[in-house]
Amino acid sequence: MSPSIRLDWDDVRLFLEIARAGTLSAAAPRLGLTQPSAGRRLRALETLVGASLFQRTSKGFRLTDEGEAMLLHAERMAEDAQALERKLLGQARGLEGGLRISSSDWFSNHVLTDPLADFTRAHPKVTIELIADWRMLDLERREADLVLRFRPFVGPDIVQRRFTTVRYGLYAAQAYLDGHGWIEGGTGEGNRLIAMDEALGELADVEWLRRRWPEASFALRSNSREAQARACVRGAGLAVLPRVIGDALPLVLLEVDEAPPGREVWLGYHRDLKHLARLRALVDHLVAAVPDLL
Repeated sequence: MSPSIRLDWDDVRLFLEIARAGTLSAAAPRLGLTQPSAGRRLRALETLVGASLFQRTSKGFRLTDEGEAMLLHAERMAEDAQALERKLLGQARGLEGGLRISSSDWFSNHVLTDPLADFTRAHPKVTIELIADWRMLDLERREADLVLRFRPFVGPDIVQRRFTTVRYGLYAAQAYLDGHGWIEGGTGEGNRLIAMDEALGELADVEWLRRRWPEASFALRSNSREAQARACVRGAGLAVLPRVIGDALPLVLLEVDEAPPGREVWLGYHRDLKHLARLRALVDHLVAAVPDLL
């Protein structure tokens, strides 16, 4: 690369997104670009540096040797830019501006939406962007300002606290019970279960179901608690659901001598944002609005 070359930071960001996503179609929307526009900018960048940064394959884009070398510098540039952004944002004063909140879909829908709506009514200059997704968004990269998830955070730069504990219950539709019956002390033979999909089969509630009723078969498995709940209402089988979901539906809460295991929810944000007034206000509001035990 010639010493006279001056790179545009937006083009470096595009290069990073393609390297991380592996395809133009996945990278472009993250930067608000169309795929053709992203392709043109990548070709212009490669012309500027005088080298191909990616090998185009049927499975996506692979970094060339030149691309690997550029990636090391680009990642350092991104880390510095993100640190500066967090530092400047953390020094902001006043309750105005945006906040990106990330949590799972069902927790967002059933627990967070009402208190977040109340917060925006009380602070009309604050805009909340709620990302209801199971993915673990990165606080270091500012993919989110505040994340709520079902496990503690790892990393010295994350400020975290236990937010609440979610109780779970075993549910069934009355129509299912009329057709199949249910005996708590049995092996579960003849019964049908609704549970998390195989990728999340290690979760405590799935293991609890398997241990309690080893001869029951699975009727439906999904990574969506909402989908599980709907299938349960339709009489597809027995389901372990968060009480905040199941108690609001036309389902029977089955009495068992050992309740399904609960799960703790953790709240975390980057330490550079600890002085951000609107974030502090939101955390205080959520802690006050959401019970310690759901």
